[in-house]
Formats: sequence, C-alpha cells, structure tokens
Amino acid sequence: MARPGPDFAMVPFTKEWHSQPYPFISPTRSELSAKGKNIVITGGATGIGNAIGVAFAQAGARSIAIIGRRPDKLASGVSTISKAAADGTTTIFHQTADLANHEQSIKAFNAIATKVGKIDVLVSNAASLTESGPIANYSVPDLTEAFNLNVVTALNTFQAFLPHASSSAPVVINITTALAHITPWFDAGAYPIVKAAALKLWDQIAQENKHLRIVNVHPGWVPTDLNGHHKDAPDSVELPGQFVVWVSSPEAAFLSGKLVWANWDAEELSQRSDEIKSSRKLTWVLNGVDM
Repeated sequence: MARPGPDFAMVPFTKEWHSQPYPFISPTRSELSAKGKNIVITGGATGIGNAIGVAFAQAGARSIAIIGRRPDKLASGVSTISKAAADGTTTIFHQTADLANHEQSIKAFNAIATKVGKIDVLVSNAASLTESGPIANYSVPDLTEAFNLNVVTALNTFQAFLPHASSSAPVVINITTALAHITPWFDAGAYPIVKAAALKLWDQIAQENKHLRIVNVHPGWVPTDLNGHHKDAPDSVELPGQFVVWVSSPEAAFLSGKLVWANWDAEELSQRSDEIKSSRKLTWVLNGVDM
C-alpha cells in the first residue's frame, strides 16, 4: 500500500492498535478452529494471501486451495502452508488460473470442488498495485488494466465460487485497502479508485446473496512483493493472516457486511458487537444522511 499523504488522519475504531499478532486472534485458540472447513484463497502464493493460508493451516482446516497465475510461486506457497499444518491432516494444493479470465476462473473452482467438495471460506485476495500519478495524466489503458486486475478478478472469483459455496454459513472475505475509503490525496493514481469499485461490487453481491457472510478487511500496511517490501510498512504479515481466521469464525459473525481493519483489536470489536451489528457503523454511508 502506498504511503498516505500529509492530510491523512488515522482515527482507530478501537482503543487498542496492533501491528503484530496477539493471543485473542491466535489460530490455535479452540474457538477459532477451522476443522472440517474447506478454504480457498486467491492470490495465496505469497504475501498476505500466503500468511492467511498459514494461519488456516494452524487452525486445522480440512483443506486449503490457493489460486494464482505463477505455478512456481504457487508450489512454493503450498510448501510454506504445508509446514504450518497443525497435524498433517490438512489437504493443501494449488490451482493455476488468471482470474481476469472468466473461463479459467470457472475451471479452477470446478477443479477445487471436484477434489474437496463445497467451499466454506473464500478469501478474495488477488489484486495488483497500479502506478501512481495524477489523474489528469493517467492513461485509459492503465486505468482499464487496474480495473481488470482488481474488479473483474473479484467478479470472476465470486461467480466461479457461488455454485460451490457451502450450504452451512459460507464466509467470503474481501481483502481491501484503507485507500478505498480515506480522504484522497494527490498522485494516488487508480488503485484507490478500483479498490473502491471492488468494495461496491462486494456490497452489491452481499445484498443479492443473503446466505453469504461477506466481510471486507483492510490488512494493514504490510511489506510485501506488491509494494516492493516498503521499508516504512510497520505491520507484520502474520497479523492479517491470523485476523482473517478470527473474522471467519463464529465469534465474528456480527461483522457481516462490515469493513474492518486488521489493526483493530478483535476482542474489543467482540465486546462492541451489539453496537456494530445494530448500526451503520463500519459501512459505507453518506455522512449525515443515514439511508
């Protein structure tokens, strides 16, 4: 994630702020067990997606499938997740697909379902960080590419997943970015625009598919391949990895339809569950007009 400009004012929702994992979101907590669950993670070969796979392996998931475009990176990602598997009973494998391609997306999810059955948790993590620069000079091809790699991929992922969603409380987690909802700044480029479009896409999907529990998660500012392992990025990759396991658990059911930051304290969020569930807090609204 690019570094926010000087007008950015960070206002945490919880009193406690985290940059590292902590006991309440540990995937080894029995309350967060993923035993018996089939997990699919797009963009799961490296970075945040791979850390999410590791955390689900530690939580004892029945299976973890990662999807991406690069077979070598996928094989390495599977190896990393396999080493974290709690008891060796988790099936871990990959499917190669360009999720900007509808047919490849359908084929990948069909192959996963054939192997493991219905999917309990989908993590839509595949994305691409696009060039920054003022919109006055931004090229249409660059904006179109950014849209394809961040919005079309999400649409294809959802459509390929839906026929294979579990009949028992399926969870979808969209890995988003704070850049989609904070105050814009000069030179930000297309990335905040297309990630905001992806958020609206998942909002529409949630409205039309009430049986899905969809949660949007900003993973923090983590040094990854996507941002060139930015030297100023302060957050551990394990933080969003473990936070996503908590978000997918029954403990976090009250977050359906919400947008949360991995930096926020999960225990405090739980304590405020009634407040969050019964209000428009942590959703997109026009400030001053609650509709």
